[in-house]
Amino acid sequence: MNHVDFLLCVRFSKLPLEEQLEIKRLGPHRPEDFVLIQYGDMVTRTFKKDWFEKKKWLTASTTKSALFCFPCLLFGGLDSVWASIGFKDIKHLSERTAKHESSSSHLRCAMKLGLLGLTPVQPRINDADRLAIEEHNTLTEENRYVLDRLVTCVKLCGKCQVDLHGHDETLNAALFNCVFETMCEGDTRLKRHYNAQPFFHLALSTIQDDLLDCMYEVYREEVDKQLQQTQFVGVQVHEITHMSCNPQMAIVLRYVVDNTVTERFLELIEVTDKTAFGLSAAIQQVLEPLRLTEKLISQSYDGAAMLRDGEGSVQTLMSIRYPNSVFVHCYAHQLNVTLQQVCASRIRELKVFFADLTSFATFFSSPARAAALMQVSYNNIQRPRWNFQSRTINAVWDSQDAILECLDCIRTQPGWDIATVSEAYGLSMHLKEPKFLQLLHFFAEVMPEVDVLQNILQNREIDDSVVRCAVENFIANVKEVRGRADVIAGDGEAKRRKTTDNTAEVMKEACDNMIAQVEDRFSNSDYLVAAQLVDCSLFPKFAASFPAAQLSCAIKLWPSPLRNKDKLQSELNILYQHNQLYAGKSALALFQTIRETGLQEILSETCILLNIFLATPMVSPEPDRNHSAMERINVFARKTLGKERLNALCMLSNENQFIQGKVDFNRKVMDKFAPANNHQVSFLFK
Repeated sequence: MNHVDFLLCVRFSKLPLEEQLEIKRLGPHRPEDFVLIQYGDMVTRTFKKDWFEKKKWLTASTTKSALFCFPCLLFGGLDSVWASIGFKDIKHLSERTAKHESSSSHLRCAMKLGLLGLTPVQPRINDADRLAIEEHNTLTEENRYVLDRLVTCVKLCGKCQVDLHGHDETLNAALFNCVFETMCEGDTRLKRHYNAQPFFHLALSTIQDDLLDCMYEVYREEVDKQLQQTQFVGVQVHEITHMSCNPQMAIVLRYVVDNTVTERFLELIEVTDKTAFGLSAAIQQVLEPLRLTEKLISQSYDGAAMLRDGEGSVQTLMSIRYPNSVFVHCYAHQLNVTLQQVCASRIRELKVFFADLTSFATFFSSPARAAALMQVSYNNIQRPRWNFQSRTINAVWDSQDAILECLDCIRTQPGWDIATVSEAYGLSMHLKEPKFLQLLHFFAEVMPEVDVLQNILQNREIDDSVVRCAVENFIANVKEVRGRADVIAGDGEAKRRKTTDNTAEVMKEACDNMIAQVEDRFSNSDYLVAAQLVDCSLFPKFAASFPAAQLSCAIKLWPSPLRNKDKLQSELNILYQHNQLYAGKSALALFQTIRETGLQEILSETCILLNIFLATPMVSPEPDRNHSAMERINVFARKTLGKERLNALCMLSNENQFIQGKVDFNRKVMDKFAPANNHQVSFLFK
């Protein structure tokens, strides 16, 4: 519509006002394929497209290979060269453009274009029309204020991880209304509207899903903008099961924005094809629109998602599409939980066992029940910490007699409700079941080996030989437990009872799965070694002896981003000598210091290296205290059943700080919910 060829064929003044305003909004057309060459005796001149930025009124025609003046083209400027014929003399372009934009004809046309749409259609507006407009504007302002408070209410529920949906996938109206009514206290404007509009009470449940959709859409747009600005991105994939019991994968992106490391929830995707090919295809389908081919430098999966079949593993298939992405074991995937997921996903008996084991942690999460357990134990045991599966295993195995006594007391003593008594009976049956106790004994011996390996991998000064030694020791110890599986399972006693119990085989298969998973995850530990390059606590040591092995590991992992090895080595050598830059700092603080002091150009390769490791979710020294984005999403998904809105709800749970930091977030949500031409949102006030 704003092309030169179209405007030459029509009379702009005869077009409808809506089309004129649309052409004004689009502005001058600057074709990407426009080429203008002027041949001379001594030199050949070519039009440079930066002239479009110098002269905002310039436009061009590809078919005529000529330049035009956009305002003169629209309003019939007197200079026919710029308004109808087209300008081609590149040699004199500078002086001719200066002369033209100073002409009265051009200025008149430019003024007409600037004032287009601003002058009233009617020269006078009668009093009735003026009153109607004022009334409409007042109502619009009132409606948008109420809508703004509704958005804030939904954000507050997300911040507190309030279940916005019940088990029937509808709004938890009573709770949501309670929160909104609390917001009305002290806000007379909001309360007046709430009391004056009976339909508004019903509309709360009607519009909440639409608000969530709009909020998620605004959030995704902002994340997309950040991804275009960031240098590197790491992806974390975690399989979760929310209350509907449908398996899904949560995708979280980690990157540096505004000199800060951030993790952003991206999307939940349904898991239908659980093969390695199916999982990798589903992940790539989500990532493809983001254009992260070169930016994606790390990938991380939990145990259930890291599968291997005839076509390879998920990380191998992902590396084909994203060649710079290195598989890492990240802090969000605790090793003990990961290995448990592997066993539970592949062995049906263990899935049942871990579900039964989790019921102990759920039962004793109540303060009253935990106090009852402490009372019968006579302080011989510490209060169990149930937040990791390995701790749950140790707590139940070491304290099974005290737990059983506590459960019997709950069943026999007055003061406990029927549901608690019923649950206590079910748990006591587990502790009397031979197969459950056998598996509990087995994992009580295996999980300490997992914890030992995890602790070694978190050592800051780890090297490749230490990793290999730790993995070899883990495999040897697990094999030793595997060799005693028949004894742990009481195989001889089972034969005398003539049973078909396969507990020993289940234990052996679990050992095999753990060994295979650890070998897959830590067969390449170069990223742990390379991470020492940006560990500020090791810089004094590196100042005396440069870490050549660590640098080689980094170059091996990311050869494309780290092209200039010599410059990187020289920069690191200088950096290690300047302790005032890194003293007492983390890698992120060092990165921020370099940016704040304006050294990013001097230490350009070092900034690339820091950016890579900041976007890589490495193993954390305190995994039980680091509440990652993935952990918060996992907790929230277990509490909420609303499948259709789970994306938006997880976004609210995970991204409240991001949302609160954007002052125009509410405005953008309102603009999507009620477009500019329909601010009234009349159905809220029926």
